[in-house]
Amino acid sequence: MKVKDPEKIRRWRRRRGLNQDQLAYLTGCTQQAISVIETGKMTTLSEELALAIAKHVECPWEDLFDAHESTVVSIMTNDQQSVSQSISA
Repeated sequence: MKVKDPEKIRRWRRRRGLNQDQLAYLTGCTQQAISVIETGKMTTLSEELALAIAKHVECPWEDLFDAHESTVVSIMTNDQQSVSQSISA
């Protein structure tokens, strides 16, 4: 998922009285990950992490993130078998 506004995540975290370490613990990531998300250095997150952040700051995920659509493409392997793979658009 794509971060809409990193500062908005920081504001919601602070409103809930959480520091970065606490949010990291609750979401299963590191404090450094929360920091780079809030500073805008990480703009794309896994759906699992984005939803966990939104849940723990008690904000609808749609206010914080944009969902990526998945696209299915065919890839030729070395033995010329067609394989379908889902990629983020």
